[in-house]
Amino acid sequence: MGLALAHGGHLTHGHKSDAKKISASAIYFESAHYTVDPDTLRIDYDKLEKEAIEFKPKILICGASAYPRDFDYKRFREIANACGALLMADIAHYSGLIAS
Repeated sequence: MGLALAHGGHLTHGHKSDAKKISASAIYFESAHYTVDPDTLRIDYDKLEKEAIEFKPKILICGASAYPRDFDYKRFREIANACGALLMADIAHYSGLIAS
């Protein structure tokens, strides 16, 4: 379960349309996406938790290609624990900022 591509997520986090599974991760794995709130353009962590508990992902992905804010990593950990998922922080796009 990862951030939807149209909301700043990454193609490899299970991107699919209503008609077709696009990325290899969507073809080989069942995926679901969380989104940003259209008014605040921020992740609604309460909604994400509700969706994650319902979907029961094996892995929850915290990371994106084009989400211009930092993540609430503690909240992601709580959500992953609540739905029994592993938590993966995909920091590929901003690892240079972290290292510097």
